[in-house]
Amino acid sequence: MFNVKRAILPLTLTVLSGLTGCIPSQKLAEGEMDRYWILAPSAEVPAGAPSQPSAGEAPGRFPTRWVIRQDPSLIRSTVSIMRAMDRMKAGTDEVEFAISPMYARAAANILAKARQALADLREMLASSDRGGSAQWADTLAGVLVGVESISRSVSTEQGSSTEHEAEPVGMAAGPVLELLARYVDAQSEESPLSTLAPGEAGRLRDALSRGLVKLGFEIAGREPPDGLAENVSRQMRDTRELERLRATLSGFLSQQIAEAPPSRGGAGKRKTVLTVLTYAPKALLMLESFLSQWDKVEGLRINLADRKGSGAVDVEVRVQDGREVRISRIMTGLPVIAFRGASRMSVLPDATEAGDTAVVFDPVGDGAVELRFEGLVYGLVRLFAFPLDSGPLRQVRVLSGRDAGGARLVNVAVLMESSADRKDPRRVLVVQAVRRRAIVRDVFFIRMVSGGSETAVSYLTPQRRYTYERIKAAELQPH
Repeated sequence: MFNVKRAILPLTLTVLSGLTGCIPSQKLAEGEMDRYWILAPSAEVPAGAPSQPSAGEAPGRFPTRWVIRQDPSLIRSTVSIMRAMDRMKAGTDEVEFAISPMYARAAANILAKARQALADLREMLASSDRGGSAQWADTLAGVLVGVESISRSVSTEQGSSTEHEAEPVGMAAGPVLELLARYVDAQSEESPLSTLAPGEAGRLRDALSRGLVKLGFEIAGREPPDGLAENVSRQMRDTRELERLRATLSGFLSQQIAEAPPSRGGAGKRKTVLTVLTYAPKALLMLESFLSQWDKVEGLRINLADRKGSGAVDVEVRVQDGREVRISRIMTGLPVIAFRGASRMSVLPDATEAGDTAVVFDPVGDGAVELRFEGLVYGLVRLFAFPLDSGPLRQVRVLSGRDAGGARLVNVAVLMESSADRKDPRRVLVVQAVRRRAIVRDVFFIRMVSGGSETAVSYLTPQRRYTYERIKAAELQPH
């Protein structure tokens, strides 16, 4: 699986240690950059006038166009969210509302708790083979208590603390959560939210607890008994003290896992869970960082593809004049992502015939989403390896798969412009990673071992290509 630290940091360390000397480069032929600089088109998501439901059409369908403004007034934001809920219930293609910086900070805090819950689940997955059912149950109980803490922080229902009951943020939590619930329902016909009563204050608890119980049992390789998630949700609602709740859930889940049958999904489910738990926290951290700077934002326009499951999304971000939103420290080795002015982003699954997922960045006016190579590490790369230039992002393409031999292939291409080059600013950064597997047949058993890995980093300017390659030998122990 692709990891940026395997690409950028080993490059820097190799350069500093002087083991390979200068990074090799070669001159590009005339017009060669034109063959690499091929931008996928932006998402074609129509943005017409909102429509009313036709005769016989069920109201409450999920809108495909969203306008979200930043408003410093908490009261105006609350009123606008409630009005948006009324429009959604009546049926509309477009919805508009405002979010105050206080709402955004509260949401960022909730995302931080959610990230911690995912980190705990990741640790549960890593230790599930060597830990017993008691350790598994205690870890899952701790995650569920964290979810209950989130639920009580945004809910005004019985069981919430009096501190939060008086907060205006809690007053508007119901409509906000219902907006999110309707989105999940619109994307999945089997959504657990579809059985919940509209406006129920515990929607967040029920949705998250059901999902986490299911995920926890998949990690353990077991099938959850019927009615277990509802039982857990009820205990979370009825137990006032969180410490007592963790002890109660831990004992209950330990008994349930001992009686649960093996999972029908097997190893495939565990791989899917591992992927989710590896990358979801990074996505949440990026969104958390953006929300924490919401006071710098004018607003967002979001268009969703009409076709269910297509995944195409078109987002226009507008940052206030003279200000910028910086996304940094998401992952070791990643450069800073800076938003300034207005820019449009299109997420396109299967953007090409090869199956690439593409994220296209189009400036609006003088705005841009910039990639900035800042700090000591990139300074040393720029000095000793190749001339990395910061500048506007134009496109990121990701392609992954396996070849006939079972090798895992990942190709990430970043197309951007150099702010320092006015003659021809085009730049391309490509990271290719290959992880190989091999089957070893011993006398009495067969085992799978790592067959080594290869990483190649290429940086292209209109004149030259700079290439760094790193080969890791095969491991002798089973992987």
